[in-house]
Amino acid sequence: MPIEPGNLSLGVLAGGLIGTFAGHYLTKSRSMEERRVSAAYDLRAAFAPAIFKFKILSDFNKINDMLREELVPQGIAIERFRPFVKNKEAYQEAWENYYTSHHRDGVASVYFLDYAMGEENERFALFNQRINDIVKFAESEPFRDFTINH
Repeated sequence: MPIEPGNLSLGVLAGGLIGTFAGHYLTKSRSMEERRVSAAYDLRAAFAPAIFKFKILSDFNKINDMLREELVPQGIAIERFRPFVKNKEAYQEAWENYYTSHHRDGVASVYFLDYAMGEENERFALFNQRINDIVKFAESEPFRDFTINH
């Protein structure tokens, strides 16, 4: 059975289109994964200054001021990573638990009072747990075993 020029052209065209779409999909998928990994790194990095400073500050007023100062870069990282989170409600809850001590009538205010109560090691353990509750959303193969230790 001879190959006719018209059939060959359609085969080449179909193969070219399939290759183009596959290449586009793979490039887009890889680009999305790169953005997710970058946002995950940024999410973790946003909490690093607060973790270090929390360890060296003992006065609650200084800790409170520092945490309020660090809240903006943390919030930016939270929002940058949000598109990659499947359970957005749990993610938001973990974020709000980090920076609010209480909710009243559906209104949350920025209070870090939970970090002023108890012994120093208990306060840091709570702080550490709440950060881990946030960054666990960024877990993937490279970060599977990530935890913050003091």
